[in-house]
Amino acid sequence: MKKVIVAKSAGFCWGVSRAFDKVMEIVKTKKDDSNVFTYGPLIHNPQAVEMLKEMGVDVLDDMPQKICGTVFIRTHGLSPAEREQLKKSGAKICDATCPDVGIIQGIVRKYVRKGYNVIIVGNSEHPEVRAILGYAEGKGVAVLSSKEIEKLPKNLEKVCVVAQSTQKEETFEKLVQLIKSKFPKAEIFNTICSSTTERQEEVRSLAKEVDAMVVVGGYNSANTTKLAQISREIGALTFHIETEKELNPNDFKDFSVVGVTAGSSTPNWLIERVVKRLSSF
Repeated sequence: MKKVIVAKSAGFCWGVSRAFDKVMEIVKTKKDDSNVFTYGPLIHNPQAVEMLKEMGVDVLDDMPQKICGTVFIRTHGLSPAEREQLKKSGAKICDATCPDVGIIQGIVRKYVRKGYNVIIVGNSEHPEVRAILGYAEGKGVAVLSSKEIEKLPKNLEKVCVVAQSTQKEETFEKLVQLIKSKFPKAEIFNTICSSTTERQEEVRSLAKEVDAMVVVGGYNSANTTKLAQISREIGALTFHIETEKELNPNDFKDFSVVGVTAGSSTPNWLIERVVKRLSSF
């Protein structure tokens, strides 16, 4: 292999860096044996979560009635109901919600109070979307297909549309057109974060210049999965991996130039290991 090109935007976005810095500060400065938790994985990257676990940061999958220690709200945010439950547990709360996600929550809260119904272009099972739906107070729905839009009641008078922060631009634009044809007066907010947009544009460009693309990041990471999807749509042979151990030299023996990008929850040290291994082929 002659060359490995790494996307400039690969790795932690500012929201994830902010969350990690918050957790690391608490871990490094605590002077006692108090517990540190994240409610759900802090980010969607198993290797990063495992690293935090080795440093004493455990993941709470369920909310106990009583919690002794510090609990971080993960980057995806929490619904108001879950926040209230966390307060009642007695835990010390540190909010690591991505500010871009916080903006979406604020828009939804504002428009629901003005009598709007909310449509989120996003995956209803994703923790970010579940949290946003909590702010919709029962007046929200998540959609990802034309069929789901067709099923929406026609008599909705006021409609507000937002996007999951890591949504594909094409998907949002396509579904917004369908929503507007059904609800012409809908208020539209493209809340896809700038980091996501930048990565998607960069992978479109890079995928056209290389023989193959390697996308590094958690299989449970929505934004990483979308990067791999975009790369394949461009026509590039694409490998979505979590670690360098998944790279097989035989898969790359006929390639001269390989591109590397990574999701916003992928640590730099993982990217560096992937690049080092590719360069050794």
